Amino acid sequence: MRLSSLSLYIAVGASLLAAGCTRPKPETIREPVADLSSLMRDYGTLPPKVRQDSLNAYLPEISAFMKVVSGGPVTDSMLVAWSASPVVTRFTATVDSVFPTLEFLESDLGFILDSGRRHGLDLPCRRYAAVTYGRPEAVLFVDSVMLVALNHFLGPEFPGYSRWPVYRRTEKSPENLPYALSEAMIATRYPYQATPEESTLLSRMLYEGALAAAKLATVPDATVQGVLGYDAADLSLLTEREGELWRQIIAAGLLYDTSAMTSARFTEPSPGITVLPSAWPARAGRFIGYRIVSSYIKQHPDATLPQLLSPSFYNSSQTLAQASYRPK
Repeated sequence: MRLSSLSLYIAVGASLLAAGCTRPKPETIREPVADLSSLMRDYGTLPPKVRQDSLNAYLPEISAFMKVVSGGPVTDSMLVAWSASPVVTRFTATVDSVFPTLEFLESDLGFILDSGRRHGLDLPCRRYAAVTYGRPEAVLFVDSVMLVALNHFLGPEFPGYSRWPVYRRTEKSPENLPYALSEAMIATRYPYQATPEESTLLSRMLYEGALAAAKLATVPDATVQGVLGYDAADLSLLTEREGELWRQIIAAGLLYDTSAMTSARFTEPSPGITVLPSAWPARAGRFIGYRIVSSYIKQHPDATLPQLLSPSFYNSSQTLAQASYRPK
């Protein structure tokens, strides 16, 4: 159990969460998070006054959460029913053991927001809630609330993930949580935008590379391996054979392919890429995009993250030449 019912639901109070847009000093950056996972675990056994006080303190977060899981208004009976649901009883004990405190989450959010702001990113301030639910999205934005489903980060070997394919289970580690937070926040504010004519594989790879660069700059203690989502073996393979992969993409005539399926094969999670003469790890297009963007930054050290995440960068016919990207 992370915190006692009273200290969790009442002591923090609505005033703390309402003040979420204020930033403390960098060395103590924390972004308040409502622990709805624990609240829903205990709700059915709480005294009526504690229930009401919890609703008063966290009504925006609870309303957003219930909109997702029930589609209906917030009522005491609905919350009692949810607290006894199979999702809560199945996941919450493991969530508590893997994440015994929310300090890590509050610190990661604070670091991402502060780093993003210092790099010129316009990341909107929201209210935040840690939840447990059965939806496929690990991070979900509802109204002014960002819901973070902790049950999506319990480790690849968690039995509850046994029906997921291996390539999806590898994303389910606690270590991946800050990367997922950063990507969701940045990609929501700076989504990929391109006309059908502009939406080439190169454009998509450049966007994915810019997104990777933004995560590297905003996630605490970020690594290239963590940013790109590879294990050590796949990253080593891609690094050693980068030039070969690049030449195969060009030889196959895919660089300016506008097919959404082609872009998806190179940038979305999958067992691997099999449309080239050699088999490659999944999302290899993200690796190439990151390498092109890294080369561009070396040539243009004054480039900013908002610039790299803008359509004028990743849709430009000049970006590749300006990057001087020539892998061996």
